[in-house]
Amino acid sequence: MGSVAPGPLGGDRRSGRIEAHAPLILGLLERMPDITLSELRVELAEAGVPVGVATSWRFFARRRITLKKGRRTQRSSSAPTS
Repeated sequence: MGSVAPGPLGGDRRSGRIEAHAPLILGLLERMPDITLSELRVELAEAGVPVGVATSWRFFARRRITLKKGRRTQRSSSAPTS
């Protein structure tokens, strides 16, 4: 039984599908740097590119791009004490 060596795009044969849309995805990221993977998925679906969140995550992982969004909290209404 032979093994398939991973290609330059990733370890699976389907990564080429999302890689074909790399300019669109990276353009969205540049335009909206605080976009979440779920929001990205919606934007891509509207552009006719249906992808899952995990597929998007792997796309960015291959490029070592992290999408981190801090939890939004209200600012403290108390004044500084010193």
